[in-house]
Amino acid sequence: MNFIKKTLFIILVLLVAGAGFYACTKPKFQRVAYSLPASDKKLSIKQIFSKTPAIVDFKVLKTGEVLVPRSGMLNEKRLPANHSIPKRLWVSVYAYLFKHQTKGWFMIDSGLDSSFQQKGNIKGWLAKKYIKQTKQAHQQNVKALLASEKTKLAKKGEQLTIQGIFFTHLHGDHTAGLPELPPSIPLFAGKGDKFHYYPFLYTSNHMDKVSRIQELDFNQGISLENFEKVLDIFGDQSLLAIATPGHSKGHLSYLLHTAQGNVLLTGDASHTRYGFEKGIEPGWTDNREQAQKSLQQLREFAKNHPKVKVIYGHEQ
Repeated sequence: MNFIKKTLFIILVLLVAGAGFYACTKPKFQRVAYSLPASDKKLSIKQIFSKTPAIVDFKVLKTGEVLVPRSGMLNEKRLPANHSIPKRLWVSVYAYLFKHQTKGWFMIDSGLDSSFQQKGNIKGWLAKKYIKQTKQAHQQNVKALLASEKTKLAKKGEQLTIQGIFFTHLHGDHTAGLPELPPSIPLFAGKGDKFHYYPFLYTSNHMDKVSRIQELDFNQGISLENFEKVLDIFGDQSLLAIATPGHSKGHLSYLLHTAQGNVLLTGDASHTRYGFEKGIEPGWTDNREQAQKSLQQLREFAKNHPKVKVIYGHEQ
């Protein structure tokens, strides 16, 4: 009996110590509501696409690749028996850069920092369950790519200062570029989307310098065609955030009306072209029913608007 009591006491002490360590090491950033500008509450895609684009430049920055399990990218239970997809896949990790004609340059997701030339900045016992290996060329990290873009623009007499980063969600492969970006850049994410940090198990330095994140609240959203909830981010229909929960609680996709054409960023509502075309949601989901519904909404929109360029979460 004394042995049982001592064992229970030791377990209790370890739990308390673990909770205290977690409280001390967990990134501490404030979540505040994004102040949505006034917008037309009766939007139509036809009206939006007929307007002169306010987004005058759009670029895809490929910041490296990661090797991930097929079971995370696709719900294996829904794969056809004759598929030829390998058990592990090299997938690209992107950051998207765009310029609004009056508001300046913004990003969607942060890409990867230079640590991914080695093993990356996501650590812990569970980290390799998600990312098996990393691959990044010299100067392919997000800071270097932005510096290259800045040099090109300077030759035209233009400046590149990032005014904000909008996230599809806060999973590590989408926030991994933050450590080498200025901490003063405003950050935006879906309301309630979770940043995962578990001491010893799954940790990163992504949010170490972050003081706050502005949350996009879809209680203020409106319906648009087959999308249940969208937010008009700038109030001019140039950037629409689309609620696509499932892969994560506050997951967002984005529709951009640009001078180069209309672009739909699925985020990880669909990691791959195969999953999108076959209607197979990710294997990694927070809520599978929501993930399937979100994917179906995106697929239906793409079918109705075939001229819209679709860029998947980890594949063009």
